[in-house]
Amino acid sequence: CSTYTWKYWQKPHNAITFDDVTRVIHFISNFADERGIHQPAAPRGRDDIPPIYLPSETTKVQMHKDYCISCTQSVPQIKHVSLSMFKTLWSTCMPHIRIATPRDDVCATCERMRKMISDAVSEEDKLEALANMRQHILLAQRERDTYNTCLRRSAEEDEYFHFTFDFCQNVSLPHHARQMGPLYFLTLRKVQTFGFRIDGIPKQLNFLIDENETVGEDGSKTHGPDAVISMVDWALQEHCVRARKFSIHADNCPGQNKNKYVLAYFMWRVMTGQNEVIEYLMQIQGHARCLVDSGFAHIKRVYRRTDVETLGQLENVVNKSSKTNVAVRFPQWAWRNLKSFLEGKFKAVKGIRKYQYFRFTADEPGIVTVRISSDDQNEEKICILKHQSSRFEAAVRPEPIQPSGLSQRRQTYLNNSVRPYVRPAYRDEFCGVHI
Repeated sequence: CSTYTWKYWQKPHNAITFDDVTRVIHFISNFADERGIHQPAAPRGRDDIPPIYLPSETTKVQMHKDYCISCTQSVPQIKHVSLSMFKTLWSTCMPHIRIATPRDDVCATCERMRKMISDAVSEEDKLEALANMRQHILLAQRERDTYNTCLRRSAEEDEYFHFTFDFCQNVSLPHHARQMGPLYFLTLRKVQTFGFRIDGIPKQLNFLIDENETVGEDGSKTHGPDAVISMVDWALQEHCVRARKFSIHADNCPGQNKNKYVLAYFMWRVMTGQNEVIEYLMQIQGHARCLVDSGFAHIKRVYRRTDVETLGQLENVVNKSSKTNVAVRFPQWAWRNLKSFLEGKFKAVKGIRKYQYFRFTADEPGIVTVRISSDDQNEEKICILKHQSSRFEAAVRPEPIQPSGLSQRRQTYLNNSVRPYVRPAYRDEFCGVHI
């Protein structure tokens, strides 16, 4: 062929080879194995490789410099790729390895184990720390698979019911899309949100709880057993009557979900014939993301760009945020004195924090079946009845509790300091009806 044709097809002198690509991938992979936080599953709606988050102070520029140093210090020296090619290979070949942002939530156990791996001096300590972290991640993965299986069954099987409940971070009123500076320094009116999701429909009930509508004074005691069980009980009675057998997921918070009162309530339901079988499951703490959080995200997205000054406007935000979100306002449900109602009849489960699975059946009144993990083959049966002869009637329910309202000091503060930032058309509703 001619000289021109030969030069046209000649490989450029700066072209990268397969070995160059392999070295870059190995460098990034080794860095991620050493300093990254491995997630148990891919993000919701995706079925690819679980992501690995690098520390937020990491930069691709600095990683490329370290990569170049490792290439030049090798014997013999190895050619290194440019920064742009380094970034291209990273995003093309290893997109699941990402640099975490400062706002990303991480599991406290994973973070602690990652630091143990980084601080390990000997190879034995590093291997032991890696093995512990792997065991933790695999356990979280199994519980995540159980949750996904429950979601799939609730969508495919008419006779299978699955529910999830959780709290959302509270929101403030008034809220303006264009935040006024002085409002940042005020203690605004807080509205707490409790989500109860019926996964098979799907539908999410969002309980909006104003400060003066809580069990305790000035918005307190909303996360206690009386409040949590009251809302769960109302949701089951009003929207889930057909669910003779169901599974329900919650997070691992011992103060509001994982305590003897919630277990006693589910046992009371099966002993009074309201349900036949109840499975109460939990994901690993720090890895408990669920579809309730997705519903909250839709609400927050609309809330951030909307002017909200009253509880009625917040209700409209919830209802229009998603077709699955439904707002529930007090007094549609009633607070009930469930702690006193259950206290003298049931006892606590020793070592409750180590269990992730609880089953209650009408065939075994007073007996709760527990497992350390949902897929564990070893079960333990524990009696939580204080008196074996105890029996209950569904018609006998706990007494209602009236909200404690707002203290005079809190009312005065809201009226004098916060009310001037509410538009005149809504001031009466802000400080009159609801306060």
